[in-house]
Amino acid sequence: MNQHKYFFTIIAFLLPGLSFGQASKGFSEVEDVASFKNKLRETSAKTQSISSEFTQEKHLTMMEEVLVSRGRFLFKKENKVRWEYFEPIVYAIIINQNRFIINNDGKISEFNTESNKLFKEINNMIVMAIQGNFVDDPEFTASFYQNNNNYLAVLIPQNDLLSNILTEIKIYFSKPDIAVSEVKFIEPGDDFTKITFVNRKANIEIDDEEFTAR
Repeated sequence: MNQHKYFFTIIAFLLPGLSFGQASKGFSEVEDVASFKNKLRETSAKTQSISSEFTQEKHLTMMEEVLVSRGRFLFKKENKVRWEYFEPIVYAIIINQNRFIINNDGKISEFNTESNKLFKEINNMIVMAIQGNFVDDPEFTASFYQNNNNYLAVLIPQNDLLSNILTEIKIYFSKPDIAVSEVKFIEPGDDFTKITFVNRKANIEIDDEEFTAR
């Protein structure tokens, strides 16, 4: 499988979405945006690691059936990520500094993100979305909303490479801990995926071995 096919496989797993260009129903604009941005910066600075289970629903316009996957997510500063799927297939996407590793049921493929702009953008996007560390990122314009239980950040990619793949990113944060509970990436077209995080634990000890192709 060539590098571009690997890219589209990753996109199929990682790109969630919802309606275009609007906040979700029931949300109103955050009035004090500067204060909310400061909260995001403080939370991001304090977050050294994240461990969470997740459920992913992939909705395809050509299929009535929703494709459901389950797995776990690990993050550790600086720039270490493990997306691991347990069902219906065994599959892992690992980022360790500038290494991008795919473990497809024991078949290992590895790329260097520094020599591949496309994988570098995916790397940056994953870490940004999950950590919530995006308020000063010039690659996106952001709008902020809230309801009684959640904050919502709506991001529009400004980078040409990403904007050809995504029209919008939505990141939901639970109140009051500003923890990411759901991430949605909107694709051009009607297909979308929703990833929901549960049993989230922050700032726990995570062995560096988790970010290898073991």
